Amino acid sequence: MSPQVPSSSLAVTFSTRRAMLPASIVRQVADLAGVDGLDVDATSSLGAWMAARFGESEETRASVRAVWLPADELQSSRNRRLIEIISRRQFGVSPRLVATLPAGATLHELTRLLERGGWLSQPLPVVLGLPSKALKGGRPHLVQLGGIRRFAEEWDLSVAIDLAGQFDPTWEAEAAVARLGERLTLLRINASAPSKSAVGRDRVACRALHAMMDRDHFLEVAVAPSKSVPFPITPRVASFGARRAVDYIAERAALHTRALREGISRFEGSPSSRGI
Repeated sequence: MSPQVPSSSLAVTFSTRRAMLPASIVRQVADLAGVDGLDVDATSSLGAWMAARFGESEETRASVRAVWLPADELQSSRNRRLIEIISRRQFGVSPRLVATLPAGATLHELTRLLERGGWLSQPLPVVLGLPSKALKGGRPHLVQLGGIRRFAEEWDLSVAIDLAGQFDPTWEAEAAVARLGERLTLLRINASAPSKSAVGRDRVACRALHAMMDRDHFLEVAVAPSKSVPFPITPRVASFGARRAVDYIAERAALHTRALREGISRFEGSPSSRGI
C-alpha cells in the first residue's frame, strides 16, 4: 500500500492500457507514480506478449495485481501459458484475472463462459470484467447490472469496470455503482479522470470513483494513460499523469476518512445529511 493513500481499503495501480513500454520501464513508471502495483492489459496479442514479461521476478515494489483477458479465451494456449508464468514467478502476491465479458452478454452466456473457461478451477482468482463498450445509459443497462451482481453473488465473484475507453457518456455512474454494490471491487480509469476540472467521459469516471470511495468496501483503482504512451519515453515523463491521479485520489481518500470520522458523508466536496 502506498503511504500516500490514507486508507487500508484503497489501492491504486498503474494500468498498461495504452502503455506500449517494456516491462522494466513500466515498473519504473509505477515506482515513480507511487502506486501499489500493476494492472496489466492482455486483451490483445501484443498486450499478452508484453504481459508475459511482467511475470518475471524483479526487485521492485510494483507487482502485478490484475491481468485483463477476454473471457472466452482464458483456456487458449497463449493465455494458459501466461497465467502459468505469472502464478509461478510472482511470489507473495496473488494477482486477479479480469475476464472481460462480451458486450450485451446474457446470464446464460455468463454461465457458459464460466463453465467452459473453468473460472472456479483457475490458479488465480477470476473477476467479471465489464469493458467500456458494454457500459450503456438507461434503465435496461441498470437492470442488466443487477443481474450481473446476483450472478457474481451466486458464484462468489467480484466485478471490475473499465472506464478508460469509449463508453456511453450517458452511463449513470452513481446508479451503476449502487446496483453492483460490494461486488464491484476494481475500477479502471484514465489518468485525466481524477480531477476537479474533469469533463465529458472523464467527469463520469470521476463520479464513479467518488461513489465507490464513499462506500465501506475495498476498492482498487487502476490508472491508465489518457493517451498512447509509445517507446522510447523516459519513465519520469510517462509517470506524470499517473502521479497526479494518485495525488488526487489520496486527497479524496483523506477527505473521506475525515468525513467519516466527523460523522458526515461528503460527495465531491458537498456536505450531505447522511450521518454515521
